[in-house]
Amino acid sequence: MITLSSEPVASPLRRPWKNGIAVGRAYDLTRSDLLAHLAWLQREVGFRTCRFHAVFHDDMAVVRRQKDGTLVYQWHHVDKVYDALLALGLRPFVELNPMPAALASSGQTMFHYRMNVTPPREWGEWHGLVRAFTLHCVERYGLPEVRQWHFEVWNEPNLSGFWSGSKEDYFQLYAHAARAVKSVDTELRIGGPASSKAHWLGDLIRFCADEQVPIDFVSTHLYPQDEFVEYADRAASPHAPGAFFSSVIRGAQAEIASSPMPHLPIHWTEWNTQLATSSADVTWGENRYVDSLQGGSFVARHMIELDDAADSLTYWTASDVFEESPIPNAPFSQTYGLLTIHGIPKATANAFRFLERLRGPRVACEPAGSLPDFCGLVATREGDCLHVLLWNDAPPEIASAPHWHDHIRIPGDGQWIATASHLRAGAGSPFETWEAMGSPLNLTPTQLSLLRQAGEPAMHATPFSATDSFQFSLASNEVLHLEFSPKGRTAGLKAADLSPEETAKLEAQLGEKSRD
Repeated sequence: MITLSSEPVASPLRRPWKNGIAVGRAYDLTRSDLLAHLAWLQREVGFRTCRFHAVFHDDMAVVRRQKDGTLVYQWHHVDKVYDALLALGLRPFVELNPMPAALASSGQTMFHYRMNVTPPREWGEWHGLVRAFTLHCVERYGLPEVRQWHFEVWNEPNLSGFWSGSKEDYFQLYAHAARAVKSVDTELRIGGPASSKAHWLGDLIRFCADEQVPIDFVSTHLYPQDEFVEYADRAASPHAPGAFFSSVIRGAQAEIASSPMPHLPIHWTEWNTQLATSSADVTWGENRYVDSLQGGSFVARHMIELDDAADSLTYWTASDVFEESPIPNAPFSQTYGLLTIHGIPKATANAFRFLERLRGPRVACEPAGSLPDFCGLVATREGDCLHVLLWNDAPPEIASAPHWHDHIRIPGDGQWIATASHLRAGAGSPFETWEAMGSPLNLTPTQLSLLRQAGEPAMHATPFSATDSFQFSLASNEVLHLEFSPKGRTAGLKAADLSPEETAKLEAQLGEKSRD
């Protein structure tokens, strides 16, 4: 039995996951389907910033070199992208990269769209580009607005595929960008290193402290399958099954706290639900856990576990309209998005919808005994309504996770309505329905309607008395949201604004026969 408290025991959840969502690259934000997917997420969840690669890519046409060698800056595509984001209520979390061809020292690129990953030929030209870009943003959107943005230097420079230079080269790239941004306004926020797997955080802080380079935050990335990038197999990992992701994020939090700048905010500007069971099945292009039910329970559990561990936790990415490889055409392609190319919510998207409902102060949830492994819950109270989120997040290396069967007792007395939203395969997780259909590539309208229906969690409402308890059951990787609201008076069919005599008169008038 789980007993909910009647009084708040803690402040509302911090919800750092609301502080960011990502899309693949800047130019994709000129597409109407991607903007429509972001609009849906804003209605259903409501994120605060949007991060993406390649604002300086050549398809954004931000800089060109004239015949006399001088550089000309142009911002038409940048303006379209940022205007569209701001109209959706999303502030840019600006990722300063890649190197435009006009400035690049060589032709090394990354991804299908050929993002240049090399240092500049001349550091002064990189400084000039960043300063001109920042100045334009201030002139177009106003200093009070842009002071609320974040400027992040590059993406995963600790991986050779994303940065062809050395660590010391990256520090110079960072220093020139930081000083360029601050030359426009000292209150603009700059940070990095946007590294993979929490590397280089302390190194960048020490560099900035020693060289008096501005830094306002640190940023880094983590994926759950990074455990098997770092460790060859389960036996080599020091982490218990399912513990890697939270442990690394907590470790980075501790590293910053013991650094020369212990109060720097930490932003995790990429993460998602890519899981693996060993190094042999690590895959970045076709990872079923971003599409399947497992992703939903991972989101629910870890966004609660890590509520106090970061300043933002930015999910990578919003949509399968995503172009590291060519944009997929399959209804499900094990691409990173919360929504499919058709805009159908996956289990991960629905987990964020559930998290959004957890408003108000937290209340205590007292289980009668220990919870099953990998299971957890949190409860909040807003007005007279209680909200409870429960999850059974068994990691994929666990062969057989137990079902969680239990009861919840709520405080007080009287009559209540329990509205349950259950995230399970085929109800809020449409991937399993698509597989059961035979994984068709080209959907008929009827098949698409079925998948849209499967993208919605199962819901039902149950009247019950507070003297009773609410029974639930969660299989492996299922998630449940419960709303308990007091049962009010039974609704009348019409507002009772007329007296019985007036009502009878009106009924007679409306039912008259026609006059000759």
